[in-house]
Amino acid sequence: MGDENNGSRTAAQTQFRLQPLKQYNVRITDHSDRPSRWSSLLSWSDNRWPATSADAIAVVLSVAVAWCLLRVNVAPALMAVPGGSVASIFMLYVVGQAAGCVVDVAGGLPPLLGMMVAGIALQNFGLYTVTANWCVNLVAIMREAALSVILIKGGLEMNPAQLRRLSGAVTRLALLPCVAEAGAAAVAAHYILPNFSWEWGLMLGFVLSAVSPAVLVPNLLRLKHMGYGENGVNTLVIAASSLDDIVSISAFGVLSGIVFSTGDLTSKIVQGPEDVCIGTALGLVWGFLLIFVPPPSWANVSYTTKKGKLDDEIEGNDKKQKDRSVTAVRAFLLGAGGILAVTGSQWYGYPGAGPLACIISSFVAGTGWKWREEKQNCDSPTTVLTHDEASPVEAVFECIWFGLQPILFASIGTEVKFELLRGGDIIIAGLLVLAAGLIVRLIVTSCAVWGTGFNIKEVTFINIAWLPKATVQAALAPVALDMARMMGTQEDIESASRLLTISVISILVTAPIGAFGIQWFGPRLLSNPGR
Repeated sequence: MGDENNGSRTAAQTQFRLQPLKQYNVRITDHSDRPSRWSSLLSWSDNRWPATSADAIAVVLSVAVAWCLLRVNVAPALMAVPGGSVASIFMLYVVGQAAGCVVDVAGGLPPLLGMMVAGIALQNFGLYTVTANWCVNLVAIMREAALSVILIKGGLEMNPAQLRRLSGAVTRLALLPCVAEAGAAAVAAHYILPNFSWEWGLMLGFVLSAVSPAVLVPNLLRLKHMGYGENGVNTLVIAASSLDDIVSISAFGVLSGIVFSTGDLTSKIVQGPEDVCIGTALGLVWGFLLIFVPPPSWANVSYTTKKGKLDDEIEGNDKKQKDRSVTAVRAFLLGAGGILAVTGSQWYGYPGAGPLACIISSFVAGTGWKWREEKQNCDSPTTVLTHDEASPVEAVFECIWFGLQPILFASIGTEVKFELLRGGDIIIAGLLVLAAGLIVRLIVTSCAVWGTGFNIKEVTFINIAWLPKATVQAALAPVALDMARMMGTQEDIESASRLLTISVISILVTAPIGAFGIQWFGPRLLSNPGR
């Protein structure tokens, strides 16, 4: 029995070994590597349309939260719609920003056009009513702050090396057309507009004579990236535009000082040189002080030494934090000093000194910061400074300018009232003044660049690029109206209102023509060596 059982068991084992083995495909899944539903949702939200929708929702939520904050913390009368002063300013900002984005995305036009149209619509449909005194002063302060930011940006962007190397063509292109257009517009305004004095005519002329970097520079840089204008046309126009704006702003400041000064004719004549001297002195002193105060990030500050940290030991986050701190203090002192110069000079009776001091101080400070960085690189070649000390400050003011644009441009539109345009007299007069100035500008511009090596097509393009007006007009025109309301007579207020209306007309007419002209005629008139 035992043997039989053993034999049968052995035979069964042998038969089992001879049978083919079955193969089983078993998938081993590591559940720890499987993406969770939360991870899939995050990946999906980063796609184009979900991200775009989230961006739009963020904007809507920001506006809603801001409105609720004002609604809860501000008196109901100020938040009434329509009629509330705070609600009017809030709607002006939001609608202006939205209109600017629509114009930029849909039509490729400067956003300021949409902002101005939004202001005109809100004013004439009765949705903008600012009656509270502190709200009126707030809008005026924001306008002056925007003017100060423009002046500071212009001073920081000026390159002293380029100024030293300015050729005769750049100097002629910056000065001659600006002065010629201002003179022609002043003559036309004096004889076309009723009771418009020579002083106000010159103020209007220099306001209109400034070209717009907001329209000019982006379009020219786009052409340059496409390869057009490699022979120096883009560089010539961009370099001359900054100097052109500075001439216009400085002349406006001097003329405003003459117009709003009290006293006889002799004191008014002396007022201009006094403003220039005071503004130059203030700008030089303040700009020179900001070169050293605050100290740069690599300076050996006493409390840093007490902590046992030398400059070459500051690395990583400590170095970045110190850089950000220096940038913040520099931007605050430069911005606050600029606004104080603009508003304080008006308070002391020297309104022309403030804008000039603002430009000079930012130019001196920015040049000094760059010079100190270059000197540090030479003295300590082992220390690598990977950023430009002036660039972070410029970035700060670029962000501030982005925030101030809607209230500046939209508030200009609120000054254009349809009842003042009935009959079309001011529109026709404004177009005639604008046309007189532009005709003279085109002639003088052609003469200024003649003989510099550019052909007829390139000279034609320079004239087209030299047309658009926007930024400086939007900044200076409301300032003139605010100054007239504070320090002028009723006749000055009427003249300032006409100046602002004609400035708005010049923006609405020349900014689209200039933008389309540069985009359309650039590839057709400029040479491209790569094609």
